[in-house]
Amino acid sequence: MDQVKYDSSKFKGEIQNWVNNCESLRRNAENPVDITFESYLKKKKDISLSAVFEDLGIDPSVDTIENIFTLPDPSVRWLVPEIIREALRLGLRKNPIWSNVVAAEQTVKGLQVVLPHLNMSEAAPKYVGEAETIGLGTISFGQKSLKLRKIGRGVKIPYEVRNYVSINVVAIFLQDFGIKLGHAIDGLMINTLINGEQADGSESAPVIGITTPNTLTYADILRIWVRMSRIGRIPNLMIGGEAAALSTLNLTEFKTNNNGGATTPGGPGNIGGIKLKTPVPSNTDYFIHGSMPANQQLIIDPASAVIKYNAQPLLVESEKIVSNQTEATYATLTTGFGIVFRDGRVLMDTSLDFDTTNPFPAYMDVDALEAVTID
Repeated sequence: MDQVKYDSSKFKGEIQNWVNNCESLRRNAENPVDITFESYLKKKKDISLSAVFEDLGIDPSVDTIENIFTLPDPSVRWLVPEIIREALRLGLRKNPIWSNVVAAEQTVKGLQVVLPHLNMSEAAPKYVGEAETIGLGTISFGQKSLKLRKIGRGVKIPYEVRNYVSINVVAIFLQDFGIKLGHAIDGLMINTLINGEQADGSESAPVIGITTPNTLTYADILRIWVRMSRIGRIPNLMIGGEAAALSTLNLTEFKTNNNGGATTPGGPGNIGGIKLKTPVPSNTDYFIHGSMPANQQLIIDPASAVIKYNAQPLLVESEKIVSNQTEATYATLTTGFGIVFRDGRVLMDTSLDFDTTNPFPAYMDVDALEAVTID
């Protein structure tokens, strides 16, 4: 600590109020905001967190958490939960899968969310004769509810770490804790993509087999891409377990296209000399996650599959456990995922047969939608 800077600090006595104001935004019952302390300082005070450290004489590369706790001004100690929260948040936002998959994020009130549910039926176009009345199709509207979940975990920080390890080094390990928290959110999203968010399974993903069970070919993936593209989905993202990913990435069509694309050699969109106009992905993002079943892979249109709903942003709380000389830190957030369109993702199961048991469901029958009746 730089005692001279601390003694002349103009921010002493202000930190607690700043933190409380920032926390009130996060806990706002009407509109909770996932705001960082750094963002709050820049927006409300036009200063940076590093400027606050400099003003107080704190050097994060040298000083420890204990150095902050032992400062005479108790207000400064309120920096500690913000330091911990920011490290966790950096880990939480570090290479998550969900941020690449969701169509949108939305802040909501409470633990129960009511979502609109639209059904298109009998809306196929028909030719209309001169002076003839235009026929009406139907769109039915319903509602579905989504229950949000609290995700959290605690970690114990020994006194030795608090007393002797610099703030910057502690932050590195806390980021890893945040990464694991992010894995849990990814797992919740994947479960929703597979099973839907309804207890009766009404929003579960369509499960599609392959031509020869347990023998994946490029044509099996291409079949799903073509069907989804015809419906209006852009299936340019896949999620699978490690074994499934290796099986897919080892297909000749993927190995011979250095762009990571979905086509045989000849350039994106060209298959065997044919320039395919119905859009299939020229390249595909592939994510690997351990919660995916061994024989299954998700094929997703990120613009139409799932929305993330947030009720409570990242909340960090701490307590001292004297009996074993540790500082316990608990991180929680309340979130959930809701399906947008059921056909915005497809679950390809390589153990099932496409022709006999698991073809496309009726609601993915695009031929009927494209048909124009001539009376």
